[in-house]
Amino acid sequence: MRMVGTIAVGIVALLASPAWAELPVVNEARVSWQGCDYSIKVRKRAYPPDDPYPWFYYYNISVQSEVVSLGSCSLTPRTVELATSESEPRIAIVANAEGLVVAYSFGDYVRGLGDWYRIRIHRLDPSTLGSVRVAVLGASFLPEDVGAGDPGAVNLQELTLHPGYLEVNGSFYGNWIMDETETIPWPHPLLQGDRFVAIYPDFFGSTQRPPHLVTF
Repeated sequence: MRMVGTIAVGIVALLASPAWAELPVVNEARVSWQGCDYSIKVRKRAYPPDDPYPWFYYYNISVQSEVVSLGSCSLTPRTVELATSESEPRIAIVANAEGLVVAYSFGDYVRGLGDWYRIRIHRLDPSTLGSVRVAVLGASFLPEDVGAGDPGAVNLQELTLHPGYLEVNGSFYGNWIMDETETIPWPHPLLQGDRFVAIYPDFFGSTQRPPHLVTF
């Protein structure tokens, strides 16, 4: 999808409006934690919003907390927007005794490079829904020697909390995948396969350790 500058400006203006919260939910995942309900939701919006033949659609991704029982949940309900995506996101939310995590795959068009699909993972503060930790998985096509590559894609399938670590798995398109919040010196290892598993040790710990990545 190619967008001229005036279209991009229009999108920014729309995203600044709280009207996205009134859009119908097209996908949702829920979990209960310490007597409260939490959800991650996807809303679809046309651009231009009032055009019967819109130029394209995009998606808002948000998280929401709800009080189910006043006797067991004392939080103040909130809704927080996490991201927008030009492709329909895949979403997940999990919780255990340590806390709350959401993940979603999202896509954007990067001018001059092409489509770029990634996975973002948030450790959330259950009270405020603020992001305590954010990890981003991305893929690329890299040359064998030093040089710029082309965008790849990662898609979310499962998000699982195990005792002591977080597991993310899904599919990827490219020959390289990594957590974009980490720095890996050249040469990057070129990879085989189209499936991946990322293990984040001690995801709730104070030290942000890089993931162990396996592809097959």
